[in-house]
Amino acid sequence: MVMENLMEVIDLIVKGGSLAHLVQRLAGIFNAGIIVTNPWGKILATSDPLAFPPGRYLPFSLRTPQTQGTFEQWSYFAQALNTGGTVYGYLLIVKEQGLPSEIIPHITQAAQIILLALAKEQAVVATERRYRTDFLYDLLYNNFESKEAMVARGQLWGWDLNRPHMLMVIELRLFRDEASSDSATVEQFQGLASTAVLEKYPHAMLLPRGQQLVIILPTPEEEKVARQKLTELFDYLVRAVARYFPPGSLLGGVGLFYPSASELYLSFQEAKIALEIGKHLRREQGLVFFADLGVEKLLYHLPSPLLEEYCQQTIGKLEEYDKTHGTNYVEVLESFFQFNGDFQALAQHFYLHPNTLRYRLQKIGEILGLDIHSLESLSNLLVALKARAFVKRWSKA
Repeated sequence: MVMENLMEVIDLIVKGGSLAHLVQRLAGIFNAGIIVTNPWGKILATSDPLAFPPGRYLPFSLRTPQTQGTFEQWSYFAQALNTGGTVYGYLLIVKEQGLPSEIIPHITQAAQIILLALAKEQAVVATERRYRTDFLYDLLYNNFESKEAMVARGQLWGWDLNRPHMLMVIELRLFRDEASSDSATVEQFQGLASTAVLEKYPHAMLLPRGQQLVIILPTPEEEKVARQKLTELFDYLVRAVARYFPPGSLLGGVGLFYPSASELYLSFQEAKIALEIGKHLRREQGLVFFADLGVEKLLYHLPSPLLEEYCQQTIGKLEEYDKTHGTNYVEVLESFFQFNGDFQALAQHFYLHPNTLRYRLQKIGEILGLDIHSLESLSNLLVALKARAFVKRWSKA
């Protein structure tokens, strides 16, 4: 009897039935709740939207082809929706009083049917995503002939580009470079982050790009308010991905705010620079605003040989002294700036008396032949250390 009913479900697929309709039909066949999720537990369709709202994540992880267990008052059996070694999601059958053993053998057949429907819907979604991605690339690389053309195409997707927008680029820092990244992990991150953004901003524009996710949001007129909203969103995203990734994994960059969406391409380039500088040069990593960058955004555009020459002229003697005498004066100088000249904090960092560090700073001035207390000298040294960080980063690349 169950098999006959499952054949009716296949007929529903042929006639164009949606995933939501199929789930409701399966719930009637098995006399149990039905849930379909993506590979990371996000609910795509459910027979009981009150108990299991679409868009939410399961309160547990699924890792194996078949899993049986309980959560809260529910018993469940989960079957992977997989083919060709790739898992496209999971089919779960849930019931409050436990699952009858006789229905379990039929779940595999039901999963294959759901996989067909899921593949059909995802093919449509993939086509829409491809056209949407093409539009967003044109937007971010300024490929429109006019603002009118840009606004008209945006309206096709329900986006009002007559309004000003703000842009943020986020990245998961788990890999040294794109070549070493795990595509499944990157896809999971981008999926989690996209879902979290759309919960807050349903009309957000989202573009997965390599290991990154570009987020474009309508912005209020006041830059201060826009900045606060992006900071709050980034903090929300940090919490959203914390369940799946280590603390401190999320990095972000924000470009300048422009009154016209036709200038988003400028904000995009600035956001990427802010992200790169935050990733390689900032000790406290998180969200970096291009507007907050000082000399760093100037150094970023200078050629490496020029930066290397400036470093050699400014702190070369100190680096040579450290190599010859086994000292760490360059590290002391870097930490001095990191702690904003606070000798108490610096002393705690190095487990030394503050007077010892004052002597070492004085020694640095003697080695370099300059007045270490001069504002001009300190400015030159700070710029040299930032330039040195750029040179080290480029040499590794």
